Amino acid sequence: MENKKSRGVIIFIIFLILCIAGLVSYILIDKDIIKLSNSNKENNQINITEDKQEAEDDKGISIDITNENVITLYNNAHQSKTQIYKEGGYKVSEMSEEDKFTLLATQWHPLMEQKSSSNPDNPNWTLYLDEDTLKNIYERTFGPNTYHQVNQITDGVCTTLTYDATQKRYSYVGKYGCGGYSAFSAHEKIIKATKYSDRIEIISAVVYSDAMSDQMYKDYNKTTSLGGLLPDENSYDKYIEDNKDNLEQYTYTYTLNKDGFYYLDSVKRTKS
Repeated sequence: MENKKSRGVIIFIIFLILCIAGLVSYILIDKDIIKLSNSNKENNQINITEDKQEAEDDKGISIDITNENVITLYNNAHQSKTQIYKEGGYKVSEMSEEDKFTLLATQWHPLMEQKSSSNPDNPNWTLYLDEDTLKNIYERTFGPNTYHQVNQITDGVCTTLTYDATQKRYSYVGKYGCGGYSAFSAHEKIIKATKYSDRIEIISAVVYSDAMSDQMYKDYNKTTSLGGLLPDENSYDKYIEDNKDNLEQYTYTYTLNKDGFYYLDSVKRTKS
């Protein structure tokens, strides 16, 4: 008798759990909650899915702009700032291989291993980056099977690495160090993100500042002044949010691949 009662209690508990799970699923689907998950942990590729299909006219579903995956997609696309702001954007299919590797520099540059010479009379540096590391960065940005070995990669500023076929890595040996202060800066902020059936679009707004003239500008060429400089980056973020409809805007587009991940397609100035 005791065994029958125990089995009855267990069956009732399982039934109750299934009912609760079903109710939770119904609530989530009914509220159009969007899940953004990084399902490929090894390569950090972005796979964004949703619990409810978009409407037939594909008006898109709004995505939280503070979501970590949205920010990652955005950051991986907007390093080539001069090209974006000066030329109004870029299309990946029209970029040279050199430009693609340069665009990815803020992803691969921090992963370089560095060793300094122990000889004080010859203070050289050895910098190197494993090819597999670079390949993963390249293909999680541009798509599977897109990486091709090249002779050199550069960050577009001061670091150029040459491919070492023996070690299967990119390396540099010599004096290292460069940089300097730039009086001209761009302050950019994500203002909207939308997922469609075949792509994700992230929209940003930007304002430019020039310490030499102590002015903010609406455009890269500094033709339209927006007033004096603001005290800090947080102030620029608030200014952009409050004035986004009157600022330059850029649309970052990522297309959905058959593997379920989104890859960088283009950046375009969509509002002047």
